[in-house]
Amino acid sequence: MRQRSRIVALTIANAILLCAIVAIPLSKRADGQERLGIRSHATYSMGGGNVPGVATGALYIVDQTHDEMLSLMWNDSVKSMTILGYRNLAADSAVSSRPRP
Repeated sequence: MRQRSRIVALTIANAILLCAIVAIPLSKRADGQERLGIRSHATYSMGGGNVPGVATGALYIVDQTHDEMLSLMWNDSVKSMTILGYRNLAADSAVSSRPRP
């Protein structure tokens, strides 16, 4: 009888642990996920170029799915990438396609 009660207790403990293992990851959102909605997967293009006044040049990354562009530069003093700028290409194209007075 004592052996059977241990098996029942271990089975219940395992069921609780299994529920916790499944429920905890599903209940939280990762820090990198957007808060307002789910962002779809994207297609990226990357290219390099020169920037006036910058010796290292720049790296341009274009998100073709969401029409966004990010320019980065290697900062040798801190050994990391530094953001030079961000552009929303869809907004830029809407502004440039408006008829001018």
